[in-house]
Amino acid sequence: MVSNAARVTWTCAAALAVFVLWLAVGASAQVGVAFLYAIPIGLASWWFGWRGGAVAVLACVALYLIGAAVRPVEHFELALAMRLTAFVAVAGLVSVVSERLTVLEHSAEELEAIRAALAPPSLPQLPGVDVAAAFVPSELGVSGDFYLLTNGPDGSTVAVVGDVAGHGPKAARLATFIRTRFAALAAGTSDPAELLMMANQALVDRPGRHKELVSAACVRYRAEDKTLTWALAGHPLPLHLPTLRELEGAGSTLVLGVEPNFSLTNAELRLGSEEGVIVYTDGATDVRQGGTLLGIEGLARMLAPMSGLRAEPLVAGIQREVLEWTDEPVRDDFCLVALRPETARS
Repeated sequence: MVSNAARVTWTCAAALAVFVLWLAVGASAQVGVAFLYAIPIGLASWWFGWRGGAVAVLACVALYLIGAAVRPVEHFELALAMRLTAFVAVAGLVSVVSERLTVLEHSAEELEAIRAALAPPSLPQLPGVDVAAAFVPSELGVSGDFYLLTNGPDGSTVAVVGDVAGHGPKAARLATFIRTRFAALAAGTSDPAELLMMANQALVDRPGRHKELVSAACVRYRAEDKTLTWALAGHPLPLHLPTLRELEGAGSTLVLGVEPNFSLTNAELRLGSEEGVIVYTDGATDVRQGGTLLGIEGLARMLAPMSGLRAEPLVAGIQREVLEWTDEPVRDDFCLVALRPETARS
């Protein structure tokens, strides 16, 4: 990386080179040569921002005045005004472009960090369960989908899949907040309905909140008795493997963030060794081909030939099939989590 001292040296050298060249050429060529002071001004503005550009403008104008004293310039006032206008324009334009690129770079880094938080590259050790997850970011880079896989305090596996209303960095930041809250709450309880209700309270109590809505599905799997328990908060219904029928929730459902107090009820199912569940966000069904929506029926058709696979190839396969099927950019994130007993066949 170039040091600031080296940058100052290069800027000064460029300015002096223009000064020497301006003195060396004939009077007829001086008109164009003086505009070359835009080079050191541009360098200073790019490297040091508008303050550096302003200093470079003053320095180059000073050099121009010295040069004009040595080699007089016709219509000096007009020539000086034209050059000063050009120098200021260069400094301002380059400074704006540099600052904008810096902001975009930092935004990209922030989004990458958020994406890593919403969909970590590795899963924790989850005994007795075959589980895998996929996260596909939207064309915006990342939006508001997230998943969490963790161990409950009773030794069970807890999976949360959620979707924040909205798109872009704001939705992604909210998704990071609510996922972190779920992770903290799961250390104290593995009850899906309880987790969703406590997360709702945390969302409602969030300072400065405004129309922050989150749909979520929470699943608990106990390996010792192969019991699957789930609760839903305004989220797409999980799919049962291998039948691919939708698993209905119990009682009413409401997205998180609407009401400070609401009650959810768990549903429960004992899984056979060949069974499992897929939890997903609606981005997986909202993709289109030629204007046709994939939908839940289309997703189920894609899943059918793979429904007996282990979790990892199943998730990888459905992600590949969805992305190959659509002929449009992915406009919404989507998450997929597959979970089945460890004894399920490959």
